[in-house]
Amino acid sequence: MLFATTLLLAGVTGPAQAAELAGPTAQQLKDKTAGCETQLSNGKYAHDSGGSRTVAVCKTGGAVHWTADFDVDCDGQRTTQCNENTDPSFQPATSWTQSDGRPLNSAGLPFIVVPLSSSIWNYQTAGIAGATIAAVVYQDKVAYAVVGDSGPTGIIGEGSYKLAQQLGINPNPSSGGVSGAVVTYILFPGVKSVPIENQTDALSKGQAAASSFVNGTQTCGATNLDFTSYPTVQEGSTGAAVKAAQCLLGGTSEPSGTFDTATTDAVKAFQTRVGLPSDGVVGAGTWTALLAAGDKPTLRSGSTGTAVGRLQRSLTAALGRTVGIDGQFGPVTDTAARDYQRTRQLAVDGVVGPATWTALQSGR
Repeated sequence: MLFATTLLLAGVTGPAQAAELAGPTAQQLKDKTAGCETQLSNGKYAHDSGGSRTVAVCKTGGAVHWTADFDVDCDGQRTTQCNENTDPSFQPATSWTQSDGRPLNSAGLPFIVVPLSSSIWNYQTAGIAGATIAAVVYQDKVAYAVVGDSGPTGIIGEGSYKLAQQLGINPNPSSGGVSGAVVTYILFPGVKSVPIENQTDALSKGQAAASSFVNGTQTCGATNLDFTSYPTVQEGSTGAAVKAAQCLLGGTSEPSGTFDTATTDAVKAFQTRVGLPSDGVVGAGTWTALLAAGDKPTLRSGSTGTAVGRLQRSLTAALGRTVGIDGQFGPVTDTAARDYQRTRQLAVDGVVGPATWTALQSGR
């Protein structure tokens, strides 16, 4: 049986450390997922094979979620905790692999399971894939995770040895786990850890997505924002780039992909707010400002995470050339940052601090 893998920040292994993490509380996340705004599954899943089908896959805001039990599995790399002797159902493989091609390590990486696609539900249609980040909630604990494996078509509610440890659940693959609809799995489509085993990236992105989810703000999680170039779009335009612009402009409606009058008005209001000509056309300057919007952390070579991805998108728009969007501040990003600083008469040091962010967010 193959299972999905979730990730948490390395070294954060106990309840005390978990309580110190930023982001929403367990209760806030449980309150937000108490209802089922839209049921995505065609019917429901069982907790265990042969059991009653009581678990629906739901969508609330931009998140996909379900509440079920927790069954422990040890598939993946062979370890002292996870092998044929400790787990009768052990398989030395996972649906997705580490960046080095090896299976995921369920004793070292907490994970959840997405059911294999079936007539009940196809996770891919919900924008979920390997490395999609999730928040997993049990009692007063929250663990941040990624999808790394897939499981049986008729059941839901499974996770790895490590995830059980993180949540304070008995991790023994033969006798552990927890029964009842007591664990909530919340996935953020389009929000991915890069690479899949990057625990720091999964944690920072997960906390940001969970905060946006709880606060009811647009996360753009199900909307692609990563383009090799950002084309000019205006009233009458349609397509993926329009959806990205609409998502970045905010609001409570799902992006339609059609640049209508309401979108034009929203663009003009944004342009006025950041000091750009208010023409309602999303060109290079407006794209740059939209993509750079947010806080202004100091980034430099070696930095990782969501802010680096945001920087890479805005530099792609500002410079009119592709800057790989991978959340890693490497040589290509360093060169792009210096080129941007040079052409905007900023201090050319490759360090993206408040001055560089301010220029980007004003659409320069």
